[in-house]
Amino acid sequence: MLKRTLIPLLLGSGLYAASVSQLLDGVRHHYQAQLDNYSIQEADKALEMVRSQFWPKIRIFGSATHYNAPTNLRPATPTENAKLSPQAGGNGDYPFSTDIYRVGATLSMPIFVANLFTLADQTEAMRHSAAAKKEVDLLKNEATVLGANANLRYLEQMKASLHSKAKTLRTTEAIVKAKVKAGRAPASALYKVQDRLDSIRIALDNIEVQKENIRTLIETLSGVTLSHSAPMRQKGNYRPGPIFALKPLQAKRQADELAAKAEQEKLYPSLHLDANINRGYGDSYFSGHNIHRDYGGIGLTLSAPLLDMPQIRSMQKARIHAMKSATELAKTADELKTKAKAMRRQLGLLRHALSLHRHNISNEKKLVEIARRSYEDGRMTLEEYLRYIDSLYDAKAELYKTRAAYWQTLAQLAFLYGNRFERIVR
Repeated sequence: MLKRTLIPLLLGSGLYAASVSQLLDGVRHHYQAQLDNYSIQEADKALEMVRSQFWPKIRIFGSATHYNAPTNLRPATPTENAKLSPQAGGNGDYPFSTDIYRVGATLSMPIFVANLFTLADQTEAMRHSAAAKKEVDLLKNEATVLGANANLRYLEQMKASLHSKAKTLRTTEAIVKAKVKAGRAPASALYKVQDRLDSIRIALDNIEVQKENIRTLIETLSGVTLSHSAPMRQKGNYRPGPIFALKPLQAKRQADELAAKAEQEKLYPSLHLDANINRGYGDSYFSGHNIHRDYGGIGLTLSAPLLDMPQIRSMQKARIHAMKSATELAKTADELKTKAKAMRRQLGLLRHALSLHRHNISNEKKLVEIARRSYEDGRMTLEEYLRYIDSLYDAKAELYKTRAAYWQTLAQLAFLYGNRFERIVR
C-alpha cells in the first residue's frame, strides 16, 4: 500500500534521475490509465443494468379517489350482493363507496424477451472493447514515451557533439589567428571559422527548444519531469504475432453486430408476467359502515408487433452501422499489417545502418586528424579542412538520428504486436 502511495508522489516530483521502469510506471498511473479504468467501470455497470432487467420489478402504492357515484371496491358477484341484503338477513355493507382508499403492490417481470439476452451479450462485448482499449492505450503511450525518450537522448548527443565540434573549431580559430597575425592567411579565413561557431550556437538554441517540447510530451503522458533522458538498453526483441492494436475494434465490431441483432429481436414476440394485489377501503354507500375488500390477480401477457415502421428502420440502420464497423476493422487491419511489415524491414535496415555509421565515424576521425596536420603544414586550405570537420560531425549526427529511429521503430513494433516493454528494454 505504501508503494502505491509513494509512486505517484515521486513521479510527480521530478526531483530524481528517472529510469525507463519509472517512466513506464508513470504511464500506468497517469490520467489516461485512470480514464480507461472509469470506462471499464461504466461498461461493467451497463452490463449489470441489462442483466437487472431480468429481475422482477415490485412496487407498492397507495391511492385515494373520490367518485361522483358509488363505485365497487372490487367486482362482486350477484350472489355475494344478495347475501348482504337486509331482506336476506345481511348487514347491508355493500362494497360500494364514493370515496375509496387503496394500498397494494404490483409485480412484473419478463419471462421471455429475446433482445434482452442479445443486449447482455452486446454490453459484455463493449466491456471487452473498453478493457482492450485500456491495454492498447497503455502500450501506445508507453511506446510514445520511449520514442520521445530516444529523441531526447538523440538531442542530448547532438548537443554534446556540437560542443565537441565547437571546441575543435575554437582550436582551429586559434591556429588561424596565429596564421593571420603572421601574414600566412587572409583575415577572411577567421570569419569562416567564426561563421561556423555562430551556426553551432543557433543549432544549440534550436536543440533546447526541441528538448523542451519532448520533455513536455513525456510529462503529459507519464507525469514524470525529466532533466535529461533516461538511459535505455535493449535486452530483448519484439515478438511478431496478431496485431494487438486491433483488439478494441474487433470487440466493437462484435458489439455492433449484436446491437443489430438486438434491434431485429425487438420485432419478436415477448412474454411477461404481471401480478397485483390491493386492499380497498371505504364507507358503504348503503350502511355507512367502514368496509374493506382484497383484490388481486396474476397473468401472462404475450405481445408482438404486427407493424412497427420506426423499429424496422432502426433495425436497418443498425445493420448498416454493423457493416460499416466491419469495413473499418478490415481497413485498419490492412493498414496496420502493411505498416508492421514495412517497419520490420526498416528495423533491419536501421540495425545495419548503425553498424555502417560507426565504421564511417571511425574513418572520418582518421581523416580529420590527417587533414588537421595537412592544414597546419600548409598542404591543405582552410575550406578543405573545415569540410572534413563538418563531415565527421555530420556522420555523428546521422548515427544519433539512426539510433533514435531504431528505438522508435522497435517501440512501435512492440506496441503493434502487444509486447510488454519490460521484456524489451531496461
